[in-house]
Amino acid sequence: MELYKFLQQQGFGSRKECRKLVESGLVEVAGTKVHDPIWPVDPELCTALTVNGVAWQPVCLPLYLVLNKPDGFETSHKPMHYPSVFTLLPRQFIALGITAVGRLDADTTGLLLFTSNGQFVHALTSPRRHVAKRYRVLLKHPVSQDFMRRLQEGVLLKDADQPVLADEVEQRDEFSIALTISEGRYHQVKRMVAAAGNRVNALHREAVGAMELGDLASGEWRYLTQAERQCLGF
Repeated sequence: MELYKFLQQQGFGSRKECRKLVESGLVEVAGTKVHDPIWPVDPELCTALTVNGVAWQPVCLPLYLVLNKPDGFETSHKPMHYPSVFTLLPRQFIALGITAVGRLDADTTGLLLFTSNGQFVHALTSPRRHVAKRYRVLLKHPVSQDFMRRLQEGVLLKDADQPVLADEVEQRDEFSIALTISEGRYHQVKRMVAAAGNRVNALHREAVGAMELGDLASGEWRYLTQAERQCLGF
C-alpha cells in the first residue's frame, strides 16, 4: 500500500493532506524518514510510525475501546455544556468513524465503550438484547431496608406502565449500593433511586455485560482484548 493511503486509513486526514505530511518530511516509518508519498508499506508489518514527531501505533479496523469516563464530560461529538469525551481519545479515531456505545451523563463516571463497528453498537444498545449494566451508586441518605426492598420489588417511573425492577441490588456500605439494570430509560438509575426514597450523589458504571472496568485510571482508555470482545459477543 502507498504510504499516503496508509496514513489516510490511520485517520491522519484526506489523501491530499497525507501526501503533504510525507512530502514535508513529517513521517517516519520504522525510524526512517520518508519523503515519497507512494513509498510502499505493508499494513500488516508496519508497527512503528511517527507523524509530526508523535509516535503512533498503527491500528486495525474495526476499533474497540474502553474509557474510564471522568466526571464533567459529555458523551457527544457536539457537547453543549462540558468538554466532549472524544477529546480524551486520539483525534485520528474520530476520522476512523469511532462512536460511543450508548451514553453516560456528564456527572456519571466509569465504563464507556467505543467502536467503529455499527453492529457492535446495536448489539449492546438494542432494547431487545437486555444487556446488563452495573453501577456503583453513592447515596445522599443511609441505605435502609425499605429502600432496598422497594428497588427489589420495583418502583413506578413516569414513563413506565408497570414497576421497574433492578436486576440485582447489593448494599456495599452505609451510603452505597451496587445496582444492575438491563433497560436504558432516561436517567433510569437516578429516577429509580429517587422513587425508592433516596438520592444519588455520585454514579459510576463498573460493568457492561460480563465485562468489568477493572483498574483503568480515570480519563484513560485502552483497546478491548479479544477475550473482552468475545464476552460481549464479538
